[in-house]
Amino acid sequence: MRVEFSIRASSAVARGLREPAEWRRWAAAPCVPAGELALDLSHVPAMARRRLGRLAKMAVLVADDVLQHAAPRTYLPVVWASRYGDSEKSLALLRAQAAGEPLSPTTFGLSVHNGVGAQHSILRGMLANAICVASSGSAPEAGVVEALALLGDGAPEVMLVCYDEPLENEYAQLSESPAAEFAWAILLMPKTVGLPTFALSASNDATEADEADEAPALPHGLRVLQFLLDAARAGLIQPRPEGGAWVWERLRHA
Repeated sequence: MRVEFSIRASSAVARGLREPAEWRRWAAAPCVPAGELALDLSHVPAMARRRLGRLAKMAVLVADDVLQHAAPRTYLPVVWASRYGDSEKSLALLRAQAAGEPLSPTTFGLSVHNGVGAQHSILRGMLANAICVASSGSAPEAGVVEALALLGDGAPEVMLVCYDEPLENEYAQLSESPAAEFAWAILLMPKTVGLPTFALSASNDATEADEADEAPALPHGLRVLQFLLDAARAGLIQPRPEGGAWVWERLRHA
């Protein structure tokens, strides 16, 4: 499998990082983001804003940024990719159940994996496909594959939103990557001259995984973002949990 695509717009947020220039500097010397989390959602009605958890606010913020570049916005398909989803709400429900406390139907409705995408769809009156994916340690790649399938089905553009946050307290030991909350969104379209263009392929060759560059101390979603932002990087090889590797390439136009 090999897919090619271009990116027309992007946005990202993490601790201490919000503006494009800040992200470009970070991509040149990546580290686990730290500092204040700047989440200005004053454009979201207060009642809707109160229903959004921290991770949902991050995802909605970057999705709204990218949505401004899409036309028509109402019919833009969106793929939401996250390993854990809004885990804060899910884990709170598990603790309440273990303690024999009543469970909140509202919290449950917002905790499911498609809860963030559903809230954004309602907020913006989105009428096209909204697909939520979770693929172990390969959420960004699964999101790209779904987005390219939608392009192949006739959509002129597709937005991909990738977001995650650390697992809390007693669940933190189950995390397989460094802890950091982040959200980023990109507007994908078929390969287009003049736009940043990439290829993603899935290799079953075990030697590909052996050739992976030494992983920096970053969650996988941020490793992918760093590759997408750093124009000096030609590729990224990410071992797949089931064997083989995901191979990212930056394509140069003739």
